[in-house]
Amino acid sequence: MNTESTDKAAWTSRAGGRKYNEDALHFEERGGIAFAALADGLGGHRGGAAASRTAIEAACSAFWEKGSISADALESCARRAKEALVQVQQADPSFNRMKTTLVLWASDGTQAVWGHVGDSRLYHFRQERLQSRTKDHSLPQKLADIGEIAEEAIRHHEDRNRLTAVLDGSTPLRWAAGSTRLQADGEDTFLLCSDGFWELVTEVDMCTTLAAAPSPQAWLKVMEEKLLTQAPTDHDNYTALAVFSG
Repeated sequence: MNTESTDKAAWTSRAGGRKYNEDALHFEERGGIAFAALADGLGGHRGGAAASRTAIEAACSAFWEKGSISADALESCARRAKEALVQVQQADPSFNRMKTTLVLWASDGTQAVWGHVGDSRLYHFRQERLQSRTKDHSLPQKLADIGEIAEEAIRHHEDRNRLTAVLDGSTPLRWAAGSTRLQADGEDTFLLCSDGFWELVTEVDMCTTLAAAPSPQAWLKVMEEKLLTQAPTDHDNYTALAVFSG
């Protein structure tokens, strides 16, 4: 399994059952600050990979210019990513349909902030219990919000791929932000993942495997093994990043 790691984080990004991987991921630590970005590209031949890569590179560059741990700073990074997509599309009209999801997360060890657009997710756990997750910008999420379907039904809903917001060069940015103060005992854990990951790894699996995992590397390895045991042969690209705050 193609997994990379640091002392506090581990990540993997795979093509799954597809020919190309259109996901992109970046994790970096500098001077006590950690920053992560994950994107799942869409938009036809070459477009998805170009969109996710462009968004990640632009967001990372924008973040480290100031290194600010705030919701406003992350939204500015997302806007920079959107501007980068516009520039690519203007330079090459064949990329006019490219778009991507985007999840950004940053922490200085005392607080964590995040934001997202699309259906790539961030999960926050405390003491191995799920505290929150980002809400997908998708039709099934809307149906769950109004009580027409259960939350767990989002995973396999027939319209799960119908997104209501993405990062692209033509529509206004719909950015949803979140934050938390971190526990002094280091019991906060974060998981960023594309839909190709969370579709096949349930929240129950996330929590039970986290409780038994001594490190982010071990946790991610077990979850990836679970994913692969039930994935169909043509399953989607999948990308995930696990971060332990302690």
